[in-house]
Amino acid sequence: MTRIVFMGTPEYARRILARIRRTHDTFLVVSKPDRPTGRHRRMTPSPVAEWAQSQGIPLVQPASLVAVRHELEAFSPDYILTAAFGRILRPWLLDLPRYGAYNLHASLLPRWRGPNPIAWAILAGDSETGTTLMRMDAGIDTGPIVAQSAVAIEPDDTTGDLAVKLADAGAELWLAVLSSQGEGPLSARPQPEDGVTFAPKFASDAGRLDWERSAVELDGWVRGMTPDPGAYTMLSELRVKILRAKAQHGEPSGRPGTAVLDGNEWLVASGRGMLRIGWIQPAGRRPMTPGDFVRGVRGERTCHLQ
Repeated sequence: MTRIVFMGTPEYARRILARIRRTHDTFLVVSKPDRPTGRHRRMTPSPVAEWAQSQGIPLVQPASLVAVRHELEAFSPDYILTAAFGRILRPWLLDLPRYGAYNLHASLLPRWRGPNPIAWAILAGDSETGTTLMRMDAGIDTGPIVAQSAVAIEPDDTTGDLAVKLADAGAELWLAVLSSQGEGPLSARPQPEDGVTFAPKFASDAGRLDWERSAVELDGWVRGMTPDPGAYTMLSELRVKILRAKAQHGEPSGRPGTAVLDGNEWLVASGRGMLRIGWIQPAGRRPMTPGDFVRGVRGERTCHLQ
């Protein structure tokens, strides 16, 4: 019976865990501690932690991995499998499992090493990404590759959409590799030295749209920032989150940031082309169309976004 320590935090990791548990049934799950979220700052578990609790799977949420070293050693894992865990594993932990420590990374390594591979693939305009099963080493996403599975990026894909596809592909990749190689250390090849790119964390204001960019770039920026951290713009002092947008070719009407109401949507001038915005969420309010917003505040059909 295969014994797996699974380490993960977001929905991407939860989907992987839920899928592979249908085949493997001996798990110890490690996720980050609950954290305050929302307006009322309620302590909330990660998607992985919440799901593990609901399924009665043994779970630890340590502030520091060394704090649960004895528990991890006592579990005697065959494998460690991580998926968007968000922490670096120290050498003692990499050496702990009988058959090795592995990661399901949401890109085709060596492209997009780092914590935000899905969003950066969209922001860069990539037509394809995928999932890489790699054996972990001391570096950040630098370990040898066991197997990869490619996934097309569709024109309307958001980071949230693509995360679902990549999680499903990653889970199937893990199961296929174990089925083909059998239980034991998984054979792997070194990563290529060419084609390395990085997917760093975003700055706190990364979601703010720069209307001097082209409409195509802005389209990708909205999709890449959805659902988190979210793309936004400013209307005077009001922060407006952009939920759905699409690039539209044509000559801009007005300087970049000029928004003209077209039916229930905004047509916004950019550095090149126009961005059609279909859904927004003004700060403190529900999602709505720009038309509903303008009528609700008795605003002008033309405004300037910053």
